[in-house]
Amino acid sequence: MTYDQIVSKVAESLGLSPTLTNKIYKTYWKVVREHVSSLPLKEDLTEEQFLELQPNVNIPSIGKLYVTLDRYKRMQRQHEIFVELREKKNAAHQET
Repeated sequence: MTYDQIVSKVAESLGLSPTLTNKIYKTYWKVVREHVSSLPLKEDLTEEQFLELQPNVNIPSIGKLYVTLDRYKRMQRQHEIFVELREKKNAAHQET
């Protein structure tokens, strides 16, 4: 099934127009994206601060999107390594 077919089927079952159904769907995902983007995950957070963020989004019929503290710390360390490597590369490039 294509996206347009799904929108049409859902619109028909809810008695809504396909245009309105499409806007509702896109708005829902926009809110999810804005919530996730607004999380200050690039900052160095303590465990308590991280858990206060509520970094989880429950999507009915799909499941829960979540970030664990362990994953957050690993990604933060990976970012630090990336920045260090980029700085070394830039320094080496400037020397030549």
